[in-house]
Amino acid sequence: MVASGQIPRLAWPTQGQAAVAIPSISTTAVASTHQQRAVPIASLAKLMTAYLVLRHLPLAVGSQGPVITISAADEQQYYDDVVQDQSSIQVTAGEHLTEYQLLQALLTRSANNVAQLLATWVAGSEAAFVNQMNQTATRIGLTDTHFADASGFSSSTRATAKAVATIAAIDMRNPVFDRIVNEHTVTLPLVGTLPNIVARIGTANVVGIKSGYTIWSGGCAAIATEEPTKVGTIESVAVVLDQQGPASLHHAASIAEQLANEASSGVVQITIARRHQPIGSLKVPWLASRQPASNLMLSHALTAKLWPGQKVTYQLHLVAANALIGGGPGSVAGYLQVQWPLHSARISVVTTERIPVPSDWWRLMHA
Repeated sequence: MVASGQIPRLAWPTQGQAAVAIPSISTTAVASTHQQRAVPIASLAKLMTAYLVLRHLPLAVGSQGPVITISAADEQQYYDDVVQDQSSIQVTAGEHLTEYQLLQALLTRSANNVAQLLATWVAGSEAAFVNQMNQTATRIGLTDTHFADASGFSSSTRATAKAVATIAAIDMRNPVFDRIVNEHTVTLPLVGTLPNIVARIGTANVVGIKSGYTIWSGGCAAIATEEPTKVGTIESVAVVLDQQGPASLHHAASIAEQLANEASSGVVQITIARRHQPIGSLKVPWLASRQPASNLMLSHALTAKLWPGQKVTYQLHLVAANALIGGGPGSVAGYLQVQWPLHSARISVVTTERIPVPSDWWRLMHA
């Protein structure tokens, strides 16, 4: 079955490119601008960095994770980044920081030096980590993507808006990531309490996630919102890349926020199975009548939230008929396996009548 519904009219940017994703129903973009080409993505590369860190060192909600001791090389990296006018956060040799604190610095303060630090911590070197980033991109089908560094400062780190939206949607399904990018402020040992670089987080319905800017990327933003709709509150993510001109970063974030809000209204709730829905019939050879011994029906209903055009597939699994002989109405005759993006469910298939036992004469004649 293909979900029907009206795709909302989305206010796509007049320059650059954009895409939207709904993390609860798909890990890939559900809509995008026609022009999709790999362009510099600045600090949106840190979405992949965070994904790999949390994949190698998973965190439970409320956990701080392992502690890293800042080295002299890490401290020097901070000063090197400052000289190059990169976004960074101060660290000092001998300082102890947890994985959670480092991810806070990476995501809410967009610290390039922390991206390099985490990459080395996880893979032994930034070069090895970047290789893992590209391997991961290939594994999840992001063919128009290339990472040259862990922070996105390099102009060679490129992706499409659809690819970034896919990474963002996967990230937002991780509750630890989701919590960090929704923090309005962050408190770290040397620098104290600082605001999230994405100023709109914590206001209106904005719940994440990241922005980025370099002179070669222009303004880039991935913004998540939670919008009330007729099918419940829906979280959407919109990615906008390659915005040029004055206040390009603010412009990208504003467009992304509007797109995320608009995309939420496109989600539809569909009944994909009805309670007592006929699914077939069961016949037995020892009854003279051509009528079925019992009809088969679904035990309960099932609904799903989908984007128009998404597919639902069904596969029927039946048990051996002799297991039902003598069973009364409601005997389980098998199940219907239902699958749709990111989800699956089983619905019992039950009988409507008692299945009669064959007579002794019939058994004798058919022994």
